[in-house]
Amino acid sequence: MITNWLATSSFFITRLQLQALRPFFYKVLSTHRPFSYYRRVFYHNQNAAAVLDSLKGKKLVDVGCGYTPYFSDSMFTACALKGIDFYGIDPIIQHNVVIDHTDAMFSLFSSGQGSFHTKPASSEKALHATADNLPFADGEMDAILSCWLMFIWIDDEQELLKIFTEFYRVLKKGGTVTLYPMPDWSCISITSSSLQSLLRRFSVQQTFVFVPFNAIYPPANQITLTKID
Repeated sequence: MITNWLATSSFFITRLQLQALRPFFYKVLSTHRPFSYYRRVFYHNQNAAAVLDSLKGKKLVDVGCGYTPYFSDSMFTACALKGIDFYGIDPIIQHNVVIDHTDAMFSLFSSGQGSFHTKPASSEKALHATADNLPFADGEMDAILSCWLMFIWIDDEQELLKIFTEFYRVLKKGGTVTLYPMPDWSCISITSSSLQSLLRRFSVQQTFVFVPFNAIYPPANQITLTKID
């Protein structure tokens, strides 16, 4: 299928480019993603009201959220105003969050136009933690979202095994992990038998995402893994 070929080519080229630039980053780059980004990537471009209605009574977490919870145009802010439990996990989140000029520049690159707040409505759900040690109980979460992290910055199989073991632990039966950008799932080469076995405990669905002439939406797949048991 042409879209899967395009998604796979784009993904691996993007990953090579980012990993080649890694030594030149003096810190982990962070940006913020507006609600419109989440709607396009994770919710098939539904309008904001439809997305929020679908999340009522659910609990979800964005793994690798950066400083997104601290911006006024984020999905975190929208969920907080509706009483939806939307958590953000990132090791860069500290007690006193301050963004510098680099973060502000990359915020504009991701089409974010909201203002930064040190104590937004969603700040209590912005947590300093890592993907392999989530601060949630077994079977607590309905959904996990993650952008520009799994299989890109994190591609070591032993590290992925730890992370997906945590994902599996905190998800309810029928809960989902949604990742973007991703290649065709069948083109991901995994040699670890433990990781292969774990991933077989999820069903897989993929959707092609692409917005022409917009670099923040590369032609790639959105992968949704649903916990089977």
